[in-house]
Amino acid sequence: MHTVVLVSPRVEQWQEFAAALEAGGRFAAVSVRSAEEALAAARDDSPVAMVVDSDLGEMAGVELVTRLLSVNAMINVALASDLPPENFHEDTEGLGLLMQLSPLPTSAEAGGLVDRLRQLTGDI
Repeated sequence: MHTVVLVSPRVEQWQEFAAALEAGGRFAAVSVRSAEEALAAARDDSPVAMVVDSDLGEMAGVELVTRLLSVNAMINVALASDLPPENFHEDTEGLGLLMQLSPLPTSAEAGGLVDRLRQLTGDI
């Protein structure tokens, strides 16, 4: 089973997304509320992916993505953001993000994330 870490101070609002990720039995969704917890998970748990909220309170999601690169650059990262796609691309260019998700990711977006991960890894 592959671990996907959901990083948001309001992660309880992402339950639909988490349930959809876990529905196929290939993923375990682990919820953390802070950047420090996310960095610890990146170091200790080697998740296949992280889904990061745009605002973590103590820092912007984009800043966490930058820090994650120095901890484990192999983690696939999706960022939840309400920016228009062209602004999102401009703000995150060079970070190697997997995809943009809505601020409250849906079950359909979970399916899209799974599809992208399958394309990249082939074994999911």
